[in-house]
Amino acid sequence: MTTAKDLRPRSVTVAAALTWLSGTVNLVTGVLLLFQLGNADLVARFGNAALVIVMAVAVMILGVVILIVSSGLFRGSNGARIVATIFQSASILAAIALSIRAPSFLLASVVSIVVSITVIASLFNDRAAEYFRAS
Repeated sequence: MTTAKDLRPRSVTVAAALTWLSGTVNLVTGVLLLFQLGNADLVARFGNAALVIVMAVAVMILGVVILIVSSGLFRGSNGARIVATIFQSASILAAIALSIRAPSFLLASVVSIVVSITVIASLFNDRAAEYFRAS
């Protein structure tokens, strides 16, 4: 017999895939930010090089955690759904902060924000809620 757990809704699959994409974007953005340490204007916007490094590392850690959580979403873990929501929200805040301090990263920040909002919305529709309850 097929149960709700066996039939992962398309929105959950999309959310898990976008979560993976969001984590990847965060990871790449953090790495690219580290490559900008020689950009005096960018460093000045952050205050000093140490703050650029802190932001880059924080964005990369966030990306790695989001990548790990995406695997839990593919498996239907409600805990992963909660963690994904928390980290996607944090990703939105980090993207806003990054775009303010480093306008050259605006496009990556906007992509990250759009993906994060889409993921959160996809994880909390009726079919997704039923799927995670069955877990």
